[in-house]
Amino acid sequence: MPFKIPGPKAAALGQYKSRCEEWVEAMLAGDKAKAAEIMKAIEADPESKERSEALTYLRRKMKTGVKPRSSTPRAPAEPVKKTPIDTMRAAVNLLTISRRPFAEALMEAIQKEKLNEAMLLETKSAVEQALVALRRQNEFRDLYKIPDTIR
Repeated sequence: MPFKIPGPKAAALGQYKSRCEEWVEAMLAGDKAKAAEIMKAIEADPESKERSEALTYLRRKMKTGVKPRSSTPRAPAEPVKKTPIDTMRAAVNLLTISRRPFAEALMEAIQKEKLNEAMLLETKSAVEQALVALRRQNEFRDLYKIPDTIR
């Protein structure tokens, strides 16, 4: 199914509409030589409003890239509403990359009095439980490790 430029954009391109459609089809097919040839042919034409519209359209398409459209239009997907646990998982993933921003955010929240002692104690107990789980995991790993004498 050939590429078609719809509506008012097609009207603004005028006589260059078919060449622009050929250019898009060539880019979709990966034929950059043919696309460059079409672009040079348009640039060689005498100056006109339609020519400048066509060149603007092609340059914008070069910059943004040409994406094939599906034959059936789809409704835009509804944005997924993030839950607090999703946000916390994202924070933990970022924490594995760098701990400094996490510490800075905690200090800022304390200075702005958004965090109190009870909240920090809950956080501390969660971190301590995570440490215990990590130690146990290491103990189990050592317990079930293949002895060096067998290797």
